[in-house]
Amino acid sequence: MEIEGHLLNAEYITEYGEPVIRLWIKQKNKITVGYYRDFEPYFYAIPKDEADIQKLKKQILEIEGERYDEVIKPKKVETEKRFDKGEKTKVLKITTNHPQHVPTLREEISNLKEVSEYREADIPFINRFVIDKGLIPSSKIILKGKKTESEYTEKAIEINSLKGVFEEETPELKKLTFDCEMHNKERSPDPEKDPIIIISLVTPDGNSKLLTSDNGGDKELIQKFLKEIKKWDPDVILTYNGDDFDWPYLKDRAEKHNIKLEIGRDKSTPDFRGGARKTVSIKGRLNIDLYRIASRDLGEVKVKSLEEVADYLNVMNSTNRTDIPGHRVGEYWDDKEKRKKLLKYAREDAVSTAGVGEELLPNQLEFSKLTKQFADDISKMGRGRQVEWYLISKAHEQKELVPNRTGYRSGSNTYLGGFVLEPEKGLHENVISLDFSSMYPSLMISYNISPDTYIPPDQTEKHQDYHKAPEVEHRFRKDREGFFTEILEELLNHRAKIKKEIKNAKTKEETKSLKVREKAIKTLTNSFYGYTGWGAARWYKKECAEATTAWGREMINQAIQTAQKKNLKVIYGDTDSIFIKTTKQNSKNINKIAQKLAKQLNQTLPLEIEIEKHYQTIFFTEKKKRYAGLDQNNEIYIRGLEVRRGDWCDLAREMQQKVIEIILKDKNPEKAVKVVKKTIKNLKNGEIPIDKLVIRKTLSKSISKYESRQAHVHAAEKAEKEGIEVGPGKKISFVVTTKGGKSIGERSFPIEMFKSYKNGTLTMENGRKIPIDIDYYIENQVIPATSRVLNYFGYTENDLKGEPSQKKLGEF
Repeated sequence: MEIEGHLLNAEYITEYGEPVIRLWIKQKNKITVGYYRDFEPYFYAIPKDEADIQKLKKQILEIEGERYDEVIKPKKVETEKRFDKGEKTKVLKITTNHPQHVPTLREEISNLKEVSEYREADIPFINRFVIDKGLIPSSKIILKGKKTESEYTEKAIEINSLKGVFEEETPELKKLTFDCEMHNKERSPDPEKDPIIIISLVTPDGNSKLLTSDNGGDKELIQKFLKEIKKWDPDVILTYNGDDFDWPYLKDRAEKHNIKLEIGRDKSTPDFRGGARKTVSIKGRLNIDLYRIASRDLGEVKVKSLEEVADYLNVMNSTNRTDIPGHRVGEYWDDKEKRKKLLKYAREDAVSTAGVGEELLPNQLEFSKLTKQFADDISKMGRGRQVEWYLISKAHEQKELVPNRTGYRSGSNTYLGGFVLEPEKGLHENVISLDFSSMYPSLMISYNISPDTYIPPDQTEKHQDYHKAPEVEHRFRKDREGFFTEILEELLNHRAKIKKEIKNAKTKEETKSLKVREKAIKTLTNSFYGYTGWGAARWYKKECAEATTAWGREMINQAIQTAQKKNLKVIYGDTDSIFIKTTKQNSKNINKIAQKLAKQLNQTLPLEIEIEKHYQTIFFTEKKKRYAGLDQNNEIYIRGLEVRRGDWCDLAREMQQKVIEIILKDKNPEKAVKVVKKTIKNLKNGEIPIDKLVIRKTLSKSISKYESRQAHVHAAEKAEKEGIEVGPGKKISFVVTTKGGKSIGERSFPIEMFKSYKNGTLTMENGRKIPIDIDYYIENQVIPATSRVLNYFGYTENDLKGEPSQKKLGEF
C-alpha cells in the first residue's frame, strides 16, 4: 500500500531490543501511524593517521562496553570518505544496535590513542533519521509498505520505503487551546492543596468553551478535559506559558487523584524534561508554548504577558480585557456575582492564546520545514540552535562532518558591530531611507566568509589568493566555495524567488502564506553571521563575524561618500541603512534622486540597495535607533522610543504617542505642550485612572540575585510576603505611592495589594489608604517621556509643568 500525508511528529520505541521509529502522519482529518524498522544509529571516529585506519577499524570492532550489566558492542564499522572543514578525509562509521548504546561506545572509542576525535555522537536518533532520509517535518511524506494494525489509529503501515517532498502549503492542523485557573486566595496556587477550578478551551472548530469545577474538586474537571482531548483529537495543543505552569500543575493534580494524564495519541502521558525551565512533549501531537516563541521573537514587546502580546499582535486590545489580579482568583470564584467576571476572564485568556497562536504558529511551521526539526521542538529553540540544525541538515547533504559542541566560549560575543552615523537630531521633511537588503549574508557570499575558508595568520603563506577584510585583516580563501557561502546563496535565491511570487500572488491568503515563508527565510539567513560569533555554536569562528561587520562598515561609509558627492545630506546611518535628504529646501525630486543613487550603489557595491520608505516628516533624537516618522501613507513609524517599551506606565507611553503624532502631522510643538500641561493637571486632580499609572516590569532572575534593588524588585518582595507568586520571568505590576520609605523602591507596591482607587488615593484590603505619588509620575514618567521629544524644539521641563517659556518651530 502507498500513503501520502504530512509528517506531523515522530519518536522511537523499543521492540525486542531493537529501535522502531514511529511516524505520525496527518491525512486530512485522520492520523496514520507508520513503523520503520531498518534505521540504525551511528557516529563517526576520525583516525589520527589515515594510514592506520584498517588497524583502528579492527580495534573498534573488538571493543566491549558495559551499560546496566549489558555488554555493548559495535554492530559494524565501515570506512567512509567525508569532508572535515572542507577537506576530504577518511573516517570510520560506527553503527550500534540501539541509540542508547552510542554514549557507551563513544566513551570507549574516545579512550583509544589512535582516535583523533569522534563526531556526531550527540545527534538524537530521531533527528538523525529525519535528516538522513530527507524527510521534511510539516510537509509531505510518501510511504510504501504493508498494512498493519494499531490500537491508536484507524490506519497503520509497516514502512518499506519513504520519501519526503517539500510542499509550499502547510497542512490544515486541528488546534486546541487551553488555559487553567486555580483556586487560591492572597497567594500563589499550590498544587498540593489548590484545585483547578476552570479549564478554558478554544476547540478546533474555533469555539470557546469553559470546563468548570462546580463542586470544588478538580478530579471530575481533569477527566472532562481528557474527554475533550479524546473527542477532538487535536494535532496541536497551544498554551501560553503552559510548559512551565499549566502542564506541570495538571500533572501534579492528576497524580493526586490517581488519574493517568493520557494526552498522547498512544495514550501516553506528557514527557516532562528540564529543571527550572521545562520542556513538555506529547507523542503524536505538537505541544506549542507560545510564550517561548514570544520571548524569542517579539523583542519589541518588553513585557511578554499574554495581554501585552495579544494587544501587540492585534488579537485583543489590552484595554478591553477583563482584568482580575492573579492572587484573587479564589475570591472571585467563591463569590457568585464575581464568578461571572472570572469566567469571562478565563474565556478571554483562551481566546487570546488561540489568536496569538494563529499569528505565531505559521512561522514555526515554516522554520520546521527549513531546519528539518519538528515544530514543537523548533518553537522552543533559540535562534542559534535553529541555524545550527539547518547547518546540520545541509552538512549531511554535502557529506560534511558536523563539529562537536564544546560548551560556551566566554567573551565570544565581544566584537565591533555595524557602522553608526549619529543622527542629526530634530525634525526633517522629505527624507528617504535606503535599505541594504540582506547586507551581512550578501557580504558573506561576496567575500566567501565561512568557518572552513578562514585562513589563520600562521597559514597565510600557504594561500596566495584570498579576500582580506578591512580593519580586522582576517583572510578568507578564494580557491573554493565555503560551506556557509553555498548555503547562503541558496537561501537568498530562494527568498528572491518568493518575493517575486508575492508580487504575482492573486489572493490575500496566498500573499499571507508567501510572506510567512519569506520572513522565515529572511530571519534564518540574517542569523548566520551572528551564529559564527555565538559562543555555543558548533561552527564557531568569531573571525567570520568580525570580518562581516568590518566589510559592512566599509560599505556604509562608501555609500555615504557617494551620496555626499551628489549633494545629498546623510542625516543618519546605522548598520544596513542610511537616511538622506537633498541640500535644497523642499525638493520634490528626492525620489528620483534616491533611485539614481540606489542604482549607482548597486553597480559599485556587492549589495542590493533599495528605497525602503519616503517620509513626509521624520524626527530623530540624539541616540541611534530612536526616531519617529510619518510616511507617504500617513502611517507613523516609531523606532526605539519609550512608547514601544513595556516598563513605562501607560500614561507616559500614551502621552509620548500623542506628542509624536502632533509634531509629525501638525508640526506644532506648542499644541503638544498644551496637551502635556492638561494631562499633568488631570493627574494632580486625581482624574487619571489607576490602570494608566501601573508600571510593569519582568523579573529576569530570582529576587535574591539582584544586587541593585530597583523599584520592581522592592515591589516583588512585598508581593512575595503577601503570598503572590514571583520569580524569574514573572511580570511585576506596581505603583509608586507616598508611603513606605524615602526611596522610590521602598514606596513601590504591587497593584494586587489594593482593592480600590479614588481621587488619587489607593485603598488596601485592610482599609489603609495610601496616596499615589503624583510628583513621581509627573517627574519620572510624563515629563521624561515627552520632554525627550519636546526638548529639541526648545521646550524645557519647566515649560511642560507650566512655566511661561515657549518657542516656535521656526526658531530652530
